[in-house]
Amino acid sequence: MKPCQLLATCSLLLLFTAARCEPVTRYFDTKAITCHYPLRLHVDKDTLNSVWYYQQLAHDLYGRRRFKKAIVQWKRVLHLQPTNAFAMFMLGKSYMGAGEQERGAAICDEAIILSEASTADRHICHSVDGF
Repeated sequence: MKPCQLLATCSLLLLFTAARCEPVTRYFDTKAITCHYPLRLHVDKDTLNSVWYYQQLAHDLYGRRRFKKAIVQWKRVLHLQPTNAFAMFMLGKSYMGAGEQERGAAICDEAIILSEASTADRHICHSVDGF
């Protein structure tokens, strides 16, 4: 590769990276970015990002049949969002996959009761196929 081609490639890479990244000033902003849910819960955006990350990781581990590691991640999601019926249901399914059928069934039943109590997550548990 010629030096001018290398320079052009690096410049384009830097340009596209800068265009896709968030501004640095956003990280030093003193105001907290928040979201408001219909249930009047006040949640920081960092918490939502953490929940999204742990949930994606747990779902990936569950899909690869690494149930014990998925249990840890679903518990992290539930630590941040205790009323997340989907995460609770998937925690129960992960326990079932790990061989703890009774414990998993009890958690799934609790998640279904939780989802029926809240209007936001009414059908979320019934849409997940299991064992």
